[in-house]
Amino acid sequence: METLSFICLLMPLAAVAALALLHTRISRETAAWLGTGFAFASFAAALIVFVGLLGEGAGQREHVYTLYTWAQSSTLTVPFDILVDPLSAIEMLVVSGVGSLIVMYSVGYMHGDPKERRFFAYMNLFLFSMLLLVMAANFVLLLAGWGLVGLSSYLLIGFWHEQQAPVKAAKKAFVMNAVGDVGIAIAIFFMARDIGTTNFHEVFQRGPEVWSKGGTTANLVAFLLLVGAVAKSAQIPLHTWLPDAMEGPTPVSALIHAATMVTAGVYLIARAHPLFENAPDIQSLVALLGVATLLMAGVIALVQTDIKRIIAYSTMSQIGYMFTAVGVSAYSAGMLHLLSHAFFKALLFLGAGIVIHALANEQDVRRMGGLASALPWTTRLMWVGTIALIGIWPFSKDVVLASAYEAHSTTGWIVWVGGLLGAALTGLYATRLMRLVFYGERSEFAREHLHTDHGEAPWTMFWPVAVLGIGTVLAGLLWIGFGVNHAFATFLEEVAPNVEPAVSVEFATTVIAWALGIGGALLVWRLYERPERVAAVRRRFGSLTTLPERKFYWDEAYDLVFYRPAARVACWFNAVLERWVFGGSVTGTAWSVRGIGRWVSDAQTGVVRQYATVFVIGAVAIGAYLLGRSSL
Repeated sequence: METLSFICLLMPLAAVAALALLHTRISRETAAWLGTGFAFASFAAALIVFVGLLGEGAGQREHVYTLYTWAQSSTLTVPFDILVDPLSAIEMLVVSGVGSLIVMYSVGYMHGDPKERRFFAYMNLFLFSMLLLVMAANFVLLLAGWGLVGLSSYLLIGFWHEQQAPVKAAKKAFVMNAVGDVGIAIAIFFMARDIGTTNFHEVFQRGPEVWSKGGTTANLVAFLLLVGAVAKSAQIPLHTWLPDAMEGPTPVSALIHAATMVTAGVYLIARAHPLFENAPDIQSLVALLGVATLLMAGVIALVQTDIKRIIAYSTMSQIGYMFTAVGVSAYSAGMLHLLSHAFFKALLFLGAGIVIHALANEQDVRRMGGLASALPWTTRLMWVGTIALIGIWPFSKDVVLASAYEAHSTTGWIVWVGGLLGAALTGLYATRLMRLVFYGERSEFAREHLHTDHGEAPWTMFWPVAVLGIGTVLAGLLWIGFGVNHAFATFLEEVAPNVEPAVSVEFATTVIAWALGIGGALLVWRLYERPERVAAVRRRFGSLTTLPERKFYWDEAYDLVFYRPAARVACWFNAVLERWVFGGSVTGTAWSVRGIGRWVSDAQTGVVRQYATVFVIGAVAIGAYLLGRSSL
């Protein structure tokens, strides 16, 4: 199992090395399939490791494998070691499995791009970075993967760097995630100082002993880890990078925002749950941030017109559900929602990619409509993802809300009510997307630009979407097992325990959530049957629609509070310090040297009498000085 675990981790890195070394020696198509093959090899190794863990007994499913000692001092040792347990095994399957399907999809989507080789190298670098993050056995190695994921996302979001928008989006994502990196790094300093190690097992065991529950240090460490989680998972207030990241290629959107990067924060909280439970106030903050994000993102998704941004805001909302789960100690429920979300959200993104591909890269849903007849299989698969997103049986996520209700706390009630409202919003925006894209009258733009000469999409694009549809259904069936015999929770309970809601609470929550989700779906379907109804609703809400359309002015607030002051300070430094202090010192030195040199050169006349006179004057001055000192 040790060898297979390292194969899973290192296969994507080997793909990066191979593509970099071979470069133009192989064709772009060969490079694409080479990158895809390495990704699937990583998944095969992860699958075998997972099956091996299933065959082991409870209490024996935790393995730490050390490759070498990475760094060592007199007080701290940081080994390069990986942890294979039920939690990391689930993440290994998600990252390598869904990731390899997205890489395969890219073969068709990126076909003909002049930078195709580089793209597949970047995709595999991202897979390696994410696998390093979820397989790390200590916080230093986790931080290394965390930072590499940020670098990989920067490269992929800004892949089309000839355009201004992707470059700006990449920089924004990098800066936002760097804030989270700093938070985790400072938390690691506290661990090294107070515990003397960063290894998960020792930190989780000794942390609650060293830091008193609810104490200053316990709260600070948990809060710093939360900063990292919020930045990576695009939760309030470090969420504004996520919708802008849609400027990257569609496979990048699916890889980063569905299956891997944005779920890293949920994984971190679930992994470090002993530290968060040692800081109850911070754990409550996790749940409250989650419910605030899921509601805000759901409202914004209602008014978006870009098909990828609608799905992006739904991602932000669904990650909010995961945050609420881990915030009320329902870690297994949160991880199961993470698993199912990876499938249905990748399905929605890649399905949207087929639509965009068929419409000559158009992404505005107002210029679509009536595509179901031209893209029948894509429509069916998108419905599978939409039903899963809404949470209609068997794709229910209501155990998350039932667990919050069972907490019998103010936070639990807020999560329960907010989560149910989020279910209604999900039904509204998810059905709105399907209604505008696939039904109704086909727009003039769609009639002119729709092309399905070679079927709905190349087979390399279609079959990964079909497999994701099957995976979505299978993940939905896991919810049934979760509710009947808790098989998934039993597998995870050693590393990610769960709250056991009462059957009556779970049943009532499920009925209410389904009613709200289906009600929202039916309402928006009827609303969009007649355009004048939509216009009437907009008139009724009036200026209130400006808030979600402007994304609640978060970007403007950041611009006012951070960007403009920083720009002014930078301009002042450039105009004053750079010009007069730093630049002036260099200019002044040069002017002084030139002046002294000019004066000395003027003194070099070649007249001996002048030299003798100067010599005598100098000698007299020195003699007078010495006589003066001796008389004193």
